[in-house]
Amino acid sequence: MKRSESSCTREDRIRIMKRIAEIVVRASYDFLEREERAREIAEEFDLDEADVLLLMDALDEVRSKFPGKSKSWYVRAVLRVLSGVKRVRKDHWIVPGSHVLGDYYPYYNVVMTKDGKYTCDCHVHAYGYVRKSRICTHIAAVMVYRRVGVQLKLM
Repeated sequence: MKRSESSCTREDRIRIMKRIAEIVVRASYDFLEREERAREIAEEFDLDEADVLLLMDALDEVRSKFPGKSKSWYVRAVLRVLSGVKRVRKDHWIVPGSHVLGDYYPYYNVVMTKDGKYTCDCHVHAYGYVRKSRICTHIAAVMVYRRVGVQLKLM
């Protein structure tokens, strides 16, 4: 299912990225076949195997901090990473919004405060108090992105 970027619509890219995110999250739970699954994912989606393994490792670290989250929460966080988190400054990241994920805005700002806590401007939008108390997937995406250390090159 390798596709060039020029032949994919935005909806196609999001669908493909969602599928990648779902497969990566599922595979990251399987420690015994981790490298084999990473190789399969890399081949199927024309990704670098080392990047897929980094993503799985980063996901494990975030999962250890938030063990009670659902698989869909992790899928959403990974999908946001694949969509293109951008670092603005040492303590500031932009996370693209997506209607597919229920976002109303084209991007969200995630900032790390001086005491090492993350804040997201989705917290000041409608129902932000819910996302703030439960940790939004914009923040989770930044946490995964920081651990991966590179922007993954898709398609």
